[in-house]
Amino acid sequence: MRLCGRLDPAKFCPVVLLPEEGPLSDILRGSKVEVHIFPSLRVMTRPVLKSWKIVPWLAGFLPSTVSLANILRRERISLVHTNTGVICSSALAAKIVGVPHVWHIRDWFQEFGPLWKPYSRYILALSDRVLCVSTPIAGQFPPSPKITVLNNGFDLAEFPKISPAEKAAARQRFGLATGDLIVGTVGRIKFVRKGQEFLLKAAALLNSREVRVKVLLVGGAAPGAEDQMEKMKRLASELGIASSVVFAGELTDPRAAYAAMDIFVLPSAQPEPFGGVVMEAMALGLPVIGTAIGGTTEQISDRVTGLLVPPADAEALAAAILRLLDDPSLRLRMGVAARDRIANNFSLDGMVEHLKCIYESHIIFKEKHPRL
Repeated sequence: MRLCGRLDPAKFCPVVLLPEEGPLSDILRGSKVEVHIFPSLRVMTRPVLKSWKIVPWLAGFLPSTVSLANILRRERISLVHTNTGVICSSALAAKIVGVPHVWHIRDWFQEFGPLWKPYSRYILALSDRVLCVSTPIAGQFPPSPKITVLNNGFDLAEFPKISPAEKAAARQRFGLATGDLIVGTVGRIKFVRKGQEFLLKAAALLNSREVRVKVLLVGGAAPGAEDQMEKMKRLASELGIASSVVFAGELTDPRAAYAAMDIFVLPSAQPEPFGGVVMEAMALGLPVIGTAIGGTTEQISDRVTGLLVPPADAEALAAAILRLLDDPSLRLRMGVAARDRIANNFSLDGMVEHLKCIYESHIIFKEKHPRL
């Protein structure tokens, strides 16, 4: 959405293909972007990868790819940009049609197991360029000149600073008092993967030491893992902190949740490619504590914009939270530095300019407005 809004319409014509209707298709159409819905697009999901559903998925792969190739021909597409690593058929369709293909990898493939090695070769073989959102994500691949690290970019204009009045209103919305110390996170509720249990355990450790904090958890359970929410709530009760934890559920716009927080935490015990929630929190001027794995290590400047802690270590997380809770001026300095880091290192314009250069290096400009 951000990319389409930044491309020069005098030079590029973006066409977006999605597997189903939803909020993104509505937003794109509202911005006058051409959208096509293609339900048979081959997307590798956890339910498919880990069940019998892989059989019909594989059976439909070639028919889906041929149909997609026909769409690319009909729409006279000049370059295909596959925007996530788990969309599998668009690269081959581009190859069939004979147009350049750029594959944008935003995924950690640890769950692929032995399938990853052949799949990584498939990605490299069918791509003119492989863009990885962080160095750790690029490190999943064997060395290749096709690989480029391109961090996600954000526009600070989308994230105006939080005013004291907005913060007070946000806390009231979630039933939090003005003087409460609020530590929160945003993401799917999932043990280990997102690591909210370690945040709860850290809060319990702090409360046992007479340091009272409130925890704001935003997000719902992933499809197929609906039991994770109830398990997390049970854990809060077992730790004796149920009254200090707010489960906000899924929010259309999480800005109010960020506004209510003093500290944002990304407690994932497995690597995050380049977490958008970290970027959002930094853009809104929050100090961020994250685990020292994956793309998070490229987002947070340790002890400058936030703190990095070992994964799955509630004691270390509690110590980091306490350090920031004890020093309001440090929180403020880190929040200002975090917003500046977005402006200086992760700008949306910088990302789009890099992509435009990549497009131009691969497209043969047969038309005035190449369709992407």
